[in-house]
Amino acid sequence: MDILELAQTRAEAAELYEAHTEALSVVFHGGEVEKVGSESILGRALRVVAGGRLGFASTAGGAPEALVEAALAAARHGDPAPFRFPPLREGPKVEAFDPAVARVAAEDLLAWGEEAVRAVQREFPEVVVNAYLSRTTTEVVIRNTAGGERREKRTALAFTLGVERVREGDIWLVYESQSVRRLADLRREGLVEKVLQKLRWGAEVVPPPAGKPPVLFLPSAVPVLLLPLTHGFSGLAVFLGTSPLRGRLGEKAFAAAFTLVDDGLIPFGPRARSFDDEGLPVGRLPLVEEGVVRNFFYDLRAAALSGAEPTGNGLRGGPFGEGGFRAPPGPAPRHLVIPPGEGALEELIRDTKEGLIVSEVIGLGQGNIQSGAFSNNVSVGFVVRDGRVVGRVKNTMIFGNAYEVLREGLRAVGGEAEWVGGGLFAPPLLVEGVSVVGR
Repeated sequence: MDILELAQTRAEAAELYEAHTEALSVVFHGGEVEKVGSESILGRALRVVAGGRLGFASTAGGAPEALVEAALAAARHGDPAPFRFPPLREGPKVEAFDPAVARVAAEDLLAWGEEAVRAVQREFPEVVVNAYLSRTTTEVVIRNTAGGERREKRTALAFTLGVERVREGDIWLVYESQSVRRLADLRREGLVEKVLQKLRWGAEVVPPPAGKPPVLFLPSAVPVLLLPLTHGFSGLAVFLGTSPLRGRLGEKAFAAAFTLVDDGLIPFGPRARSFDDEGLPVGRLPLVEEGVVRNFFYDLRAAALSGAEPTGNGLRGGPFGEGGFRAPPGPAPRHLVIPPGEGALEELIRDTKEGLIVSEVIGLGQGNIQSGAFSNNVSVGFVVRDGRVVGRVKNTMIFGNAYEVLREGLRAVGGEAEWVGGGLFAPPLLVEGVSVVGR
């Protein structure tokens, strides 16, 4: 008997999510090939409503009966289910599958990795270079007992390049990564150049600026400021009263230069899909327009609790990444986009004059995300003096409040945006109001 039919005999309603993934990966360690591997996984996740409560279970190869029993058992202790699974219907098509990615072979990944390793070691022969490359094709199918089906094929390419520079009393780690759905969007040379630029900037260790100097967040560090906002704009957090933005629709809560859009309609974006992980069509949702709060995002449950309409934001894996079939869906953004402003990175560095550049932090999410507070050790950061980079920092911490910084301290929005992680498109942000402490 089909899993969904079996579940329907035991529960009031059910939803089956299936993801069949074919993956190929290559790992370089210390400049040498360490591993070439492939895998094929058929993952299934079942949500049921039984006794008015929501249950969830997942499996990668288990028996259908065991999956249903696990979901029913979870429902006995699950949250009340205030929503109904909707009939699944076709919606707008968002491009998420590139045949060229599906044709990428292990030989291609090996060649790209070797090319990157050689490029770094030509200029910095003393460093240890590591790399991880992968390509995946996934077919997602969602069905529920209300009827209908959503089905889509998606591709992904990932390239992470990391460098370890070890000296007496000093170990420094630098990395860059890119995740794309379309082969033409992979910028291998750009990835290498970013790593080389950081190595050049970090030739010397210098004391960090103290107090509250200007801080330039590179795109890779913008999640420090954006992660609290993914909680604040969640319809569930608004309903529960844990969002600082509750009751502030239509109010100016940020600087006029700050605009933020959750855009699910970007073709071949890193998180591109035609429907969310509950089968609802995706769309474009302005969250902040010139500082004014415009919308919140909802999955089915948060929408039902709030008396709002779902926005196609029921996703697995949190705000910036793919969670796979093992995580239940929850309210999360598709693609968070900060529209670029003006000025190249070099101009922003000159405008910083005396300050700190933050590229990477340790422990993203440390602090009180609900209130917007962040507190992070800087793993890759650089000192700016007289408008130029003079070296890197060690043992340096930054802390502040994202809402306050983006409301009162936003000095400039850079003109060169790039994709970060699984779903953020952001330019550099030059801000004030961040405390910097070194030891």
